[in-house]
Amino acid sequence: MNQIFMDVKEVSEKLGVSRSKAYNTIREWNDELKSMGYFTKSGSVPRAFFEKKCYGYEGQE
Repeated sequence: MNQIFMDVKEVSEKLGVSRSKAYNTIREWNDELKSMGYFTKSGSVPRAFFEKKCYGYEGQE
């Protein structure tokens, strides 16, 4: 099943970075999402936002 949120382990694996770097990246992205008025979940990031930030995807049409 495809989860809506990616946890730090998955972000770390996808980006090929340490867990601490993944936590920092997630924190930065969640701050960005909060400033836009979106819900955030500590230690994870929405999969759609991850794909947008990393690959430029805006969602499936």
